[in-house]
Amino acid sequence: MQDAAGIAVMFLLFTASGAGGALLEEIESGTLDRILTTRLTLTTLLLGKLGYLWTLGVAQLIVMFIWGAVMFRLELLQHLPGFAIMTAATALATAAFGLLLASIARSRQQLAALANLIVLSISALGGSMWPRFLMPEAMQKAGLVLFNAWALEGFTNVFWREAPLSSLVLPVFVLLAWATAFFFAARKLTQRWDVA
Repeated sequence: MQDAAGIAVMFLLFTASGAGGALLEEIESGTLDRILTTRLTLTTLLLGKLGYLWTLGVAQLIVMFIWGAVMFRLELLQHLPGFAIMTAATALATAAFGLLLASIARSRQQLAALANLIVLSISALGGSMWPRFLMPEAMQKAGLVLFNAWALEGFTNVFWREAPLSSLVLPVFVLLAWATAFFFAARKLTQRWDVA
């Protein structure tokens, strides 16, 4: 179970980062300038992108966990409510993270390099590559600063610990807080794209 959730969250981070790069392509092609001359605001555009990335993330997690259920007998049906809650929150946090990375980068190439460095680093510290409980205690605590560690904590509560849904309150709260922070940071950074 730890491997399924860890790999799913890590791949989701890469997907959100790559798909968020569509913003950079719109800038390079001049499409963004044309879009922003309409009544559409940059905030509304970013919310639309966030919705798209969230939908993509939810679909990806569903496919990956169905694969886990079919091929590795992951007990998905017995844990559907918890899975649905964690999928929605995790996909939102990773979607907002993808927008933030795209708003930092100046080109697709820069985004790819930045995403590889950051995603692999936080995946290692957050528990995607090896379980956090195998890490030294100081690293376990440090990992809780990262939003992906909370996603893995929630999925672990659902599938491994079989904890009640109330155990998801803290992981979901942290994921939603990170999603909000990522989105507002992305909006602040994209002010440079606003049409005067």
